[in-house]
Amino acid sequence: MKKKWRMLTALTGALALMVTACSSPSDESGGDQVIRIGAAVSSPAEKKILETQVKEFESKNPGVKVKIEPITDDYLKEIQTMIGARKEPDVFYLDSMPAPDLIRLGALEPLDEYVQKNNVNLSDFEDSLVKAFQADGKTYGIPKDYNTLALFYNKKMFQEAGIEAPKTWAELKEAAQKLTKGDRKGLVLNPELARYQPFLYQNGGKVLDDQGKPSLNLPENADALQFFSDLFVKDKVADVPRNMGFDWSGDAFAEQKAAMVVEGGWLIPFLKEKAPDIEYGIVELPVKEAGKPNSNLAFTVAYVMSKNSKNKDAAFKLIEYLTSEEGQAYVVDSGLALPSRKAMGQKFVEKYPEREAFVKGAAYAQPFQYGEYGPKLTDAANKAVESLVLKQESSAKAALDKAQQQAEKK
Repeated sequence: MKKKWRMLTALTGALALMVTACSSPSDESGGDQVIRIGAAVSSPAEKKILETQVKEFESKNPGVKVKIEPITDDYLKEIQTMIGARKEPDVFYLDSMPAPDLIRLGALEPLDEYVQKNNVNLSDFEDSLVKAFQADGKTYGIPKDYNTLALFYNKKMFQEAGIEAPKTWAELKEAAQKLTKGDRKGLVLNPELARYQPFLYQNGGKVLDDQGKPSLNLPENADALQFFSDLFVKDKVADVPRNMGFDWSGDAFAEQKAAMVVEGGWLIPFLKEKAPDIEYGIVELPVKEAGKPNSNLAFTVAYVMSKNSKNKDAAFKLIEYLTSEEGQAYVVDSGLALPSRKAMGQKFVEKYPEREAFVKGAAYAQPFQYGEYGPKLTDAANKAVESLVLKQESSAKAALDKAQQQAEKK
């Protein structure tokens, strides 16, 4: 993750020069309008979904052809290089984290005119997902799909311990204590902002203030991070995957060395392949106290349009179809990710009721995005919790004070 952000910072600097220095791209047409779509295809199943969606779109839009351009290596780096050379696709996937940089550099076409002209109702989509691609009152992307976090727990271990899935921080700690035995930990997760941020917001804290500036060292954040890090250091009921010889917490859960993990829906296909016999449950993240508000993170990708596209009306038609109820029906059927439309989320729950926690989490999630502070803020926040877990710091307040200074550096 850190390598990715360092690369992003370097590339955006170079990209700023290239966006303004290059000439316009050549238009692609040959009787039909040709729309190129750049896609980060993670599996054959995902590729098949996109191919099916495109085939349906072409059948409904004679005279428009779509060329899929799968990008399987370093997606962000390749897209940024293409933008710099003005050879980017008309439409492409964009993760929420780098979106502010590409918006700021003027690489994306604002979609508001097309949204209004085509009567697309953005309130039909999960609010936290749409906000991730908005800036200065304009919308630059329509969310494709998303994932949130949930607590996965091993049903057999919980039954043997005679306990239920935790709903509060106190219950989480108590369950982790009872389930930590020998080389098994009650809870396994990475000490990083992408896992502890929900605790901050559940405690009334926040990562950015109302002006979009870092607010890491709020007292509410320090209290929540202290609870989180104490699970590792003081209570000794949580551990880091690498300390247990695993690459990530999913491996620890699959090997039944973790009774609980906090992950997204991506863990489900992994467990289906690696540990098909494990019986597990999925519940919403525990809240601080019963009746208190919950929090979550939304990891989302949108379809965005290149500022340089010469076929913008047709490009938006493609975006509109891919994010329509008809287009998202393929996402629901696949179960690979959560559909971004609220109505389709309910259909997803009807088809996969055991995954309801992910859909519920979207209603109170924050987008995994920190504006112009993204790479610096995540690095600083990650170092804060790492210093606590590694016992280089004993006070969450002190760790977050340092993180705040690092995040604010120009």
